[in-house]
Amino acid sequence: MAPTPPVAGGLFVGGEWLAARDDFASHNPANLDEVVGTFPNATPAEVAAAVDAARAAFPAWRRTSRILRAEAFDRLAQFIKRDTDSLANLMARECGKNITECRAEVVEGLHMVQWVFGSGRLGVYGDVVASEIAEKDAFTRRKPWGVVGVVTPWNFPFAVPLWMLGPSLLEGNTCVFKPSEDTPAVGQRLVELFAEAGFPAGTLNLVHGDGAAGEAIVRDGRVNVVCFTGSYEVGRRIQELSAPLHDRIVAAEMGGKNAVVVCDDARFDLAVTAGV
Repeated sequence: MAPTPPVAGGLFVGGEWLAARDDFASHNPANLDEVVGTFPNATPAEVAAAVDAARAAFPAWRRTSRILRAEAFDRLAQFIKRDTDSLANLMARECGKNITECRAEVVEGLHMVQWVFGSGRLGVYGDVVASEIAEKDAFTRRKPWGVVGVVTPWNFPFAVPLWMLGPSLLEGNTCVFKPSEDTPAVGQRLVELFAEAGFPAGTLNLVHGDGAAGEAIVRDGRVNVVCFTGSYEVGRRIQELSAPLHDRIVAAEMGGKNAVVVCDDARFDLAVTAGV
């Protein structure tokens, strides 16, 4: 079998793929001689351009019918079904998980996309709140917040981005996405599927790079929401940089949940395999 050619990584800004650069390489952790792809390390100016594109796309996207926004996720779901095997193979090569776990993660991401599509038909725009005054009507109203910065980890490079990108885009926000520098090829493939599904230019923008690219997103005061999964140290840094911005929302999932309890009646061969 011929080796799979490396991915030529690029930035996706305002609906256009910028010229590929090979600033850094992504390697197969099971065979470090295999280059999965080469990718650009986004400069602060390129990150700012991605935020510009997201802000420019926001007014039209927020005015788009919620049902039409959801329809784009239905198309995305069909493409994920079509490409389940190739997505799982790419993830196994780049992330290092076994192929069964990778296929399960692709299906988990698919389920998130399907949930987002279904949510678009529910028409949940807020809640009527009980009022102690008969003449007063009280309600909450859900409205998009603006530009969402999405920074995701290497260990779930397909499902975790969809947890964040899916609801954000359905609600009428636009996004700037930075996948982990350890799994940029999976992140890029996901953005390619969003583009194929017909999401309008600028609604989803992709920047590659290390922590400096992520910090450039967080430092940009035009980013209204930051969604992050990763280490405690980085999450704390995001919170510190965001604290002076009175209208920014930060959702940071940090730390590990890695305890494994094995009871006396367990099959130890399965427990050890699952734990590893």
